[in-house]
Amino acid sequence: MQPCRLEPDVGAAGLRAGDWGRMRETPASADPLPLLADVPCEPPQPAALLEDEGVFTYLFQPSPHTLTRTVTSAQLWFYTGPSAAPNRSTTGADVLILSPQGQVAVGAAVVPASEHWTVFQFAPPFLRYVSQRLFVLLVRCPHCPCVADADKMPFLVATTRPQGADRARRSSVPWSPAALNLLQRPSEDVAAHANCHRAALNISFEELGWDKWIVHPSSFLFHYCHGSCSDAHALTHKLGFRLCCAALPGTMRPLRVRTTSDGGYSFKYETVPNILAQDCACI
Repeated sequence: MQPCRLEPDVGAAGLRAGDWGRMRETPASADPLPLLADVPCEPPQPAALLEDEGVFTYLFQPSPHTLTRTVTSAQLWFYTGPSAAPNRSTTGADVLILSPQGQVAVGAAVVPASEHWTVFQFAPPFLRYVSQRLFVLLVRCPHCPCVADADKMPFLVATTRPQGADRARRSSVPWSPAALNLLQRPSEDVAAHANCHRAALNISFEELGWDKWIVHPSSFLFHYCHGSCSDAHALTHKLGFRLCCAALPGTMRPLRVRTTSDGGYSFKYETVPNILAQDCACI
Protein backbone atom coordinates (compact mmCIF):
# COMPACT_ATOMS: atom_id res chain seq x y z
CA MET A 1 0.00 0.00 0.00
CA GLN A 2 1.32 3.39 -0.84
CA PRO A 3 0.27 6.67 0.81
CA CYS A 4 0.20 9.71 -1.48
CA ARG A 5 -0.44 13.27 -0.47
CA LEU A 6 -2.28 15.85 -2.58
CA GLU A 7 -1.94 19.46 -1.57
CA PRO A 8 -2.50 22.97 -2.96
CA ASP A 9 0.09 24.50 -5.21
CA VAL A 10 1.22 28.12 -4.89
CA GLY A 11 -1.75 30.43 -4.77
CA ALA A 12 -4.42 27.94 -3.72
CA ALA A 13 -4.83 28.92 -0.11
CA GLY A 14 -7.99 30.20 1.56
CA LEU A 15 -9.91 31.07 -1.60
CA ARG A 16 -13.56 31.96 -1.47
CA ALA A 17 -16.19 30.36 -3.69
CA GLY A 18 -15.65 31.07 -7.36
CA ASP A 19 -11.85 31.05 -7.12
CA TRP A 20 -10.00 27.91 -8.20
CA GLY A 21 -6.57 27.11 -6.90
CA ARG A 22 -4.37 24.71 -8.87
CA MET A 23 -3.56 21.54 -7.01
CA ARG A 24 -0.76 19.08 -7.53
CA GLU A 25 0.24 15.77 -6.01
CA THR A 26 3.33 15.54 -3.87
CA PRO A 27 4.81 12.52 -2.09
CA ALA A 28 3.69 11.72 1.41
CA SER A 29 6.26 11.46 4.16
CA ALA A 30 6.36 10.83 7.87
CA ASP A 31 6.58 14.60 8.44
CA PRO A 32 4.05 16.30 6.13
CA LEU A 33 5.64 18.96 3.97
CA PRO A 34 4.35 22.50 4.59
CA LEU A 35 2.12 23.99 1.93
CA LEU A 36 3.18 27.07 0.02
CA ALA A 37 0.83 29.97 -0.60
CA ASP A 38 1.34 33.58 -1.60
CA VAL A 39 -2.25 34.66 -2.32
CA PRO A 40 -4.06 36.39 0.54
CA CYS A 41 -7.66 35.56 1.40
CA GLU A 42 -10.13 37.13 -0.93
CA PRO A 43 -12.58 39.73 0.41
CA PRO A 44 -16.21 38.68 1.02
CA GLN A 45 -18.26 37.97 -2.10
CA PRO A 46 -20.91 40.40 -3.38
CA ALA A 47 -24.39 40.23 -1.91
CA ALA A 48 -25.60 38.17 -4.87
CA LEU A 49 -23.31 35.34 -3.81
CA LEU A 50 -23.94 35.34 -0.09
CA GLU A 51 -25.28 31.78 -0.24
CA ASP A 52 -21.76 30.66 -1.24
CA GLU A 53 -19.91 32.52 1.48
CA GLY A 54 -17.84 30.22 3.62
CA VAL A 55 -17.23 27.78 0.75
CA PHE A 56 -13.60 27.01 -0.04
CA THR A 57 -12.85 25.53 -3.47
CA TYR A 58 -9.84 23.40 -4.38
CA LEU A 59 -8.80 21.78 -7.65
CA PHE A 60 -6.81 18.54 -7.42
CA GLN A 61 -4.64 17.00 -10.14
CA PRO A 62 -3.25 13.55 -9.25
CA SER A 63 0.05 12.49 -10.75
CA PRO A 64 0.22 10.01 -13.67
CA HIS A 65 1.62 7.46 -11.23
CA THR A 66 -1.43 7.69 -8.96
CA LEU A 67 -3.76 7.34 -11.96
CA THR A 68 -2.28 3.91 -12.68
CA ARG A 69 -3.09 2.63 -9.16
CA THR A 70 -6.22 1.73 -7.20
CA VAL A 71 -7.12 4.13 -4.38
CA THR A 72 -8.13 2.25 -1.23
CA SER A 73 -8.70 5.15 1.18
CA ALA A 74 -8.58 8.94 1.25
CA GLN A 75 -8.63 11.63 3.91
CA LEU A 76 -8.94 15.39 3.68
CA TRP A 77 -7.20 17.39 6.39
CA PHE A 78 -8.78 20.82 6.77
CA TYR A 79 -7.92 23.57 9.24
CA THR A 80 -11.21 24.59 10.89
CA GLY A 81 -9.63 27.01 13.36
CA PRO A 82 -10.11 27.58 17.08
CA SER A 83 -13.81 28.50 16.70
CA ALA A 84 -14.67 24.79 16.77
CA ALA A 85 -12.72 24.19 19.98
CA PRO A 86 -15.65 24.62 22.46
CA ASN A 87 -17.53 21.78 20.79
CA ARG A 88 -15.14 19.30 19.21
CA SER A 89 -17.89 16.78 18.38
CA THR A 90 -19.31 18.99 15.61
CA THR A 91 -17.25 21.18 13.31
CA GLY A 92 -20.01 22.69 11.20
CA ALA A 93 -18.08 21.77 8.05
CA ASP A 94 -18.96 19.44 5.22
CA VAL A 95 -17.38 18.50 1.90
CA LEU A 96 -18.88 18.58 -1.57
CA ILE A 97 -17.53 17.57 -4.94
CA LEU A 98 -18.17 19.37 -8.21
CA SER A 99 -19.73 16.97 -10.72
CA PRO A 100 -21.66 17.37 -14.01
CA GLN A 101 -24.80 17.35 -11.86
CA GLY A 102 -23.50 20.25 -9.78
CA GLN A 103 -22.31 20.27 -6.19
CA VAL A 104 -22.79 16.84 -4.62
CA ALA A 105 -22.34 16.13 -0.92
CA VAL A 106 -19.57 13.64 -0.15
CA GLY A 107 -20.05 10.97 2.47
CA ALA A 108 -17.32 11.31 5.04
CA ALA A 109 -16.73 10.56 8.69
CA VAL A 110 -15.67 13.75 10.48
CA VAL A 111 -12.91 13.27 13.04
CA PRO A 112 -11.58 16.30 14.97
CA ALA A 113 -7.80 16.29 15.20
CA SER A 114 -5.30 18.21 17.27
CA GLU A 115 -4.31 21.83 16.73
CA HIS A 116 -7.77 22.80 15.37
CA TRP A 117 -7.66 20.47 12.36
CA THR A 118 -10.52 18.29 11.14
CA VAL A 119 -10.07 15.04 9.23
CA PHE A 120 -12.70 13.96 6.69
CA GLN A 121 -12.43 10.18 6.18
CA PHE A 122 -14.14 9.63 2.84
CA ALA A 123 -16.53 6.75 2.19
CA PRO A 124 -15.68 4.25 -0.62
CA PRO A 125 -17.98 5.86 -3.25
CA PHE A 126 -15.76 8.96 -3.22
CA LEU A 127 -12.54 7.10 -4.04
CA ARG A 128 -13.25 6.93 -7.77
CA TYR A 129 -12.82 10.70 -8.01
CA VAL A 130 -9.20 10.47 -6.85
CA SER A 131 -8.50 8.39 -9.96
CA GLN A 132 -9.63 11.22 -12.25
CA ARG A 133 -7.20 13.59 -13.91
CA LEU A 134 -8.91 16.56 -12.28
CA PHE A 135 -11.47 16.86 -9.52
CA VAL A 136 -12.79 19.75 -7.48
CA LEU A 137 -13.56 19.63 -3.76
CA LEU A 138 -15.54 22.28 -1.93
CA VAL A 139 -15.45 22.66 1.84
CA ARG A 140 -18.47 24.44 3.26
CA CYS A 141 -17.62 25.88 6.66
CA PRO A 142 -19.23 29.26 7.47
CA HIS A 143 -17.32 29.68 10.73
CA CYS A 144 -13.91 28.53 9.51
CA PRO A 145 -11.19 31.17 9.12
CA CYS A 146 -9.76 32.12 5.78
CA VAL A 147 -6.05 31.49 6.26
CA ALA A 148 -3.03 31.81 4.01
CA ASP A 149 -0.42 30.39 6.39
CA ALA A 150 1.65 27.63 4.81
CA ASP A 151 1.25 25.35 7.84
CA LYS A 152 -2.56 25.58 7.71
CA MET A 153 -3.14 24.60 4.09
CA PRO A 154 -5.56 21.68 3.56
CA PHE A 155 -4.20 18.47 2.06
CA LEU A 156 -5.51 15.14 0.87
CA VAL A 157 -3.89 11.84 1.88
CA ALA A 158 -4.65 8.84 -0.33
CA THR A 159 -3.57 5.22 0.11
CA THR A 160 -3.12 3.24 -3.11
CA ARG A 161 -2.18 -0.23 -4.28
CA PRO A 162 -1.19 -1.63 -7.70
CA GLN A 163 -4.11 -2.34 -10.00
CA GLY A 164 -2.67 -5.65 -11.21
CA ALA A 165 0.10 -7.95 -10.15
CA ASP A 166 2.85 -6.01 -8.44
CA ARG A 167 5.60 -6.68 -10.93
CA ALA A 168 9.06 -6.39 -9.47
CA ARG A 169 10.62 -3.05 -10.32
CA ARG A 170 14.05 -4.35 -9.52
CA SER A 171 14.51 -5.24 -13.17
CA SER A 172 14.93 -1.51 -13.79
CA VAL A 173 17.50 -1.06 -11.03
CA PRO A 174 20.92 -0.31 -12.51
CA TRP A 175 22.64 -3.53 -11.44
CA SER A 176 26.10 -3.34 -12.91
CA PRO A 177 29.48 -5.01 -12.29
CA ALA A 178 30.75 -1.75 -10.84
CA ALA A 179 27.88 -1.62 -8.37
CA LEU A 180 28.37 -5.24 -7.38
CA ASN A 181 32.06 -4.64 -6.81
CA LEU A 182 31.25 -1.78 -4.49
CA LEU A 183 28.92 -3.99 -2.47
CA GLN A 184 31.29 -6.94 -2.33
CA ARG A 185 34.57 -5.18 -1.66
CA PRO A 186 36.32 -6.60 1.45
CA SER A 187 37.90 -4.72 4.27
CA GLU A 188 41.00 -2.80 3.20
CA ASP A 189 42.88 -3.82 6.36
CA VAL A 190 42.88 -7.58 5.77
CA ALA A 191 45.73 -8.34 8.16
CA ALA A 192 44.03 -6.64 11.09
CA HIS A 193 40.75 -8.44 10.50
CA ALA A 194 41.74 -11.92 9.38
CA ASN A 195 39.50 -13.80 11.81
CA CYS A 196 35.73 -13.99 11.50
CA HIS A 197 34.11 -10.77 12.62
CA ARG A 198 31.33 -8.35 11.80
CA ALA A 199 32.60 -5.69 9.41
CA ALA A 200 30.98 -2.43 8.36
CA LEU A 201 30.95 -0.54 5.10
CA ASN A 202 29.25 2.75 4.30
CA ILE A 203 27.11 2.30 1.17
CA SER A 204 26.17 5.43 -0.78
CA PHE A 205 23.22 5.00 -3.14
CA GLU A 206 24.51 7.94 -5.17
CA GLU A 207 27.82 6.13 -5.60
CA LEU A 208 25.94 3.08 -6.81
CA GLY A 209 23.86 5.19 -9.20
CA TRP A 210 20.61 4.39 -7.37
CA ASP A 211 19.84 7.85 -5.95
CA LYS A 212 17.09 8.43 -8.54
CA TRP A 213 15.34 5.31 -7.26
CA ILE A 214 16.16 5.17 -3.53
CA VAL A 215 15.59 8.65 -2.14
CA HIS A 216 16.02 7.88 1.58
CA PRO A 217 18.34 7.11 3.19
CA SER A 218 21.06 8.51 0.96
CA SER A 219 23.51 6.06 2.51
CA PHE A 220 23.57 3.39 5.17
CA LEU A 221 26.06 1.41 7.22
CA PHE A 222 26.18 -2.08 5.74
CA HIS A 223 27.13 -4.72 8.34
CA TYR A 224 28.36 -8.05 7.03
CA CYS A 225 30.36 -11.08 8.18
CA HIS A 226 33.94 -11.33 7.00
CA GLY A 227 37.09 -13.24 7.88
CA SER A 228 38.49 -16.76 8.05
CA CYS A 229 37.68 -19.68 10.31
CA SER A 230 40.33 -22.08 11.63
CA ASP A 231 39.84 -25.85 11.64
CA ALA A 232 40.65 -26.06 15.30
CA HIS A 233 37.73 -28.31 16.15
CA ALA A 234 38.82 -31.93 15.77
CA LEU A 235 35.30 -33.16 15.07
CA THR A 236 34.71 -30.82 12.16
CA HIS A 237 38.13 -31.64 10.76
CA LYS A 238 37.49 -35.40 11.02
CA LEU A 239 34.09 -35.13 9.32
CA GLY A 240 35.53 -33.01 6.55
CA PHE A 241 33.39 -29.97 7.37
CA ARG A 242 34.71 -26.52 6.62
CA LEU A 243 33.56 -23.70 8.84
CA CYS A 244 32.42 -20.45 7.24
CA CYS A 245 32.13 -16.97 8.68
CA ALA A 246 28.42 -16.19 8.55
CA ALA A 247 25.63 -14.48 10.42
CA LEU A 248 24.02 -16.46 13.18
CA PRO A 249 20.59 -17.73 12.12
CA GLY A 250 17.80 -15.38 13.08
CA THR A 251 20.05 -12.38 13.65
CA MET A 252 19.83 -10.70 10.24
CA ARG A 253 17.96 -7.40 10.18
CA PRO A 254 16.05 -5.67 7.37
CA LEU A 255 16.67 -2.25 5.84
CA ARG A 256 13.73 0.10 5.23
CA VAL A 257 14.06 2.49 2.29
CA ARG A 258 11.86 5.06 0.58
CA THR A 259 11.77 4.79 -3.20
CA THR A 260 10.22 6.56 -6.17
CA SER A 261 9.49 5.26 -9.65
CA ASP A 262 7.98 8.39 -11.20
CA GLY A 263 10.61 11.05 -10.62
CA GLY A 264 9.42 12.05 -7.15
CA TYR A 265 5.67 12.43 -7.70
CA SER A 266 5.06 9.71 -5.13
CA PHE A 267 7.02 7.65 -2.64
CA LYS A 268 6.87 3.98 -1.74
CA TYR A 269 8.28 2.46 1.41
CA GLU A 270 10.03 -0.87 0.84
CA THR A 271 11.78 -3.29 3.15
CA VAL A 272 14.87 -5.21 2.06
CA PRO A 273 14.83 -8.32 4.28
CA ASN A 274 17.81 -10.01 5.91
CA ILE A 275 20.51 -7.63 4.69
CA LEU A 276 22.21 -6.41 7.88
CA ALA A 277 24.21 -8.86 9.97
CA GLN A 278 24.03 -8.45 13.74
CA ASP A 279 26.15 -11.35 15.02
CA CYS A 280 28.82 -13.33 13.18
CA ALA A 281 30.37 -16.68 13.98
CA CYS A 282 32.16 -19.62 12.38
CA ILE A 283 29.40 -22.08 11.58
